Amino acid sequence: MGEFPVASMPGVEFRRAQPQDFSAILKIQSANYVGNLSAEERREGFLSAEFTPEQVAEMVGDLGIIVAGDSESVLGYLCGFRCDFNHQSPVIAKMLEAFDSVEYEGKPLSSYRLFIYGPVCIDRPHRRRGLLRGLYEALKQEVTGQFEVGVAFVARNNPHSLRAHVDGLGMAEVGEFEVKGNVYVILAFKVP
Repeated sequence: MGEFPVASMPGVEFRRAQPQDFSAILKIQSANYVGNLSAEERREGFLSAEFTPEQVAEMVGDLGIIVAGDSESVLGYLCGFRCDFNHQSPVIAKMLEAFDSVEYEGKPLSSYRLFIYGPVCIDRPHRRRGLLRGLYEALKQEVTGQFEVGVAFVARNNPHSLRAHVDGLGMAEVGEFEVKGNVYVILAFKVP
């Protein structure tokens, strides 16, 4: 636990979120939640779900939330949580149901020690600076030895986020599911 030096990011540290970071996380979340964005703004990516302040605090106490920050503020965050976390999300519940029938590297997802990756969000003015990769690497470091595979989901109609995770981070598209007419892609990646 603690800080993860990322050499390519001068002035930015990647660390576990602390209670003083909660308001910044919630502010970035609200500014990027799909329901708060215009169609034009959604092209730059969006969040499909919002977590309450209580859920953010619970996540921090569980696997954790990694934040990217400079000396003044939180620039982005990445959540990670166990499959049995009380997420209260119909989308995550539906994804978990699919784990018996979705395969990753020839085995059902349910046969791995899994954790859920996400949501992740970078404050708009700080995008395209490598923060996503820094957050991803820091989270993987945090869960190494505890889990074999991380699993994420991205809305099919969020091509910006899909490209960032598949092309940018090398996650594998392993399946999809639908909730209320919205199609979500299941992504998987190995934990070292």
